[in-house]
Amino acid sequence: MPTLSRKGLQLPVMIGVAVVLSGCVLPEQLDAIIVMNGYQYNVTLEGRVAEPRTVGALAKGQTIPPNQEAQMKAQEATAVALPGMSRFAYVGEGRYDFEMKIDGKLTEAAPVVGFPNTQGGSSNFLTIRREADGTVMISSPELPPKALADLTEVGLEASGTIRIEVDGKVLESSADEQPASGPHVWSRRSWEDRVFLKFDPGGSVILPPINGLQK
Repeated sequence: MPTLSRKGLQLPVMIGVAVVLSGCVLPEQLDAIIVMNGYQYNVTLEGRVAEPRTVGALAKGQTIPPNQEAQMKAQEATAVALPGMSRFAYVGEGRYDFEMKIDGKLTEAAPVVGFPNTQGGSSNFLTIRREADGTVMISSPELPPKALADLTEVGLEASGTIRIEVDGKVLESSADEQPASGPHVWSRRSWEDRVFLKFDPGGSVILPPINGLQK
């Protein structure tokens, strides 16, 4: 049976902390609750991340060398040191289960926070951003076509539920459920299901004119 090498699928979602997190892992299952009170945020995430290269190789009948398994498990301690991370456990076959809970506030000096790597990184699973006009955007990254094709080849499927509740005026939302009050809800069924929500915490943002009329 062939052995998994370091070559293989490369997908452009990076976290940037520890070897496994600076490699290529994706949220195979992601359940999240985000509550916004003005610029204050309270975030709870849990689920399972997968390293597509390893998952794809195993699906093709390759095996993971014992030393590589040990290296992947060794990343638990470094990853669990991330702010808010309470669990990051290697469960085998290139997958980790994780849980995190964190709160904070967006400020003019620190207008952006991402999850799970709150310390930085441009491709977090979820990002909350305070814009210059005072609005707030919550979003997940859009995967390019090549990455989507690679995921189809690997056989990784996306799942989970994201709930976002805000106390301001929702200006835009891509949620599956958009109630007049209560959380907006996304049900992840595909890697193309992207989270996007924009809201005004104060309800006083003036939108640009449309066809000469003020909206």
